[in-house]
Amino acid sequence: MWFDVLVAVLAAIVAAAGGYPLVPLFLRMTHDGSGSKPGRTGSEDIEVLRGGMWIGIVERALVAGAIVLGRPELMAVVVAVKGLGRFAEIKSSAAAGERFIIGTFVSIAIASLAGVIGWAVIS
Repeated sequence: MWFDVLVAVLAAIVAAAGGYPLVPLFLRMTHDGSGSKPGRTGSEDIEVLRGGMWIGIVERALVAGAIVLGRPELMAVVVAVKGLGRFAEIKSSAAAGERFIIGTFVSIAIASLAGVIGWAVIS
């Protein structure tokens, strides 16, 4: 039991820390290179989806821990809470919606990888 919790905590830390540099990298890649960049409506601030870094860190930790402990259905709760909390921002800005989707997908992929590795260790 304690070993399982220790592995879950370790996976959560790895997911949170590992995603910290990777998610912003993917977000930058979506706005570089060929293709159109999202237009600004004038009402958007430079700080699109403020606090996203901290939300992503917590999201990755919760998702990885849930997977390690055999409760992957909790991912739905995490994503639902995150989406409800950001609904107004996503609805009002195409750029915010794009960042939300890309950031969430990359963040969950990183957390899932750490969680599955942790789950394999305790299984």
